[in-house]
Amino acid sequence: MWQVVLAITPTTVVLFLLGALALALGLALWALRAPQRRAPRTTARVLLAAWLLLTLVVTLAPTQPIGSGDATFWWRPGEGLFELGAQLEPNQVALLVRRLIAGTALFVPLPLLLRCAAPRWSAAGAFLLGVGLSVAIEVAQLLMRAGRVADIDDVLCAAAGTVLGAALALLAKAAAAVLHHRALPDRTVAAAAPAPEEA
Repeated sequence: MWQVVLAITPTTVVLFLLGALALALGLALWALRAPQRRAPRTTARVLLAAWLLLTLVVTLAPTQPIGSGDATFWWRPGEGLFELGAQLEPNQVALLVRRLIAGTALFVPLPLLLRCAAPRWSAAGAFLLGVGLSVAIEVAQLLMRAGRVADIDDVLCAAAGTVLGAALALLAKAAAAVLHHRALPDRTVAAAAPAPEEA
């Protein structure tokens, strides 16, 4: 996880968001062009399950034997970043900010893939699911006492990532509808054109 955190830069964040948007746009276009086929939804469901598994592994993998640590819960937003009396070095602040960005990015694909896998889910439902998953993860970290700290910042980051993912999903769906609509006249003209033998 820390290797990923260290690799976070403005460039990688932009590339990640563009990749997520491209994935959502591709799935939305595929679903529009093949409305009777289950393949687009099945693909989105497989990707969603894989990302959920990755999220659980990243957030719940113990860093020490289960039950050997303290049950620590940071309930004040920014407690890790602005601890009272703590004199953090600039590189420590940068590392904590990167960790928050990583926590936000981890939840971006969840509503995005959910809206593709199950189009009937609303953006509000996807948001509640993302936040609920984050709360469940933090509670599990607290109960496991395996070297991880339950942190309200992680829930806030998950909420931000879920909102961002839902917004990207809506943007991709709207863009796919426009692109699909523009492609329809060309297909209609091609279908209506007489065959060479008929001409």
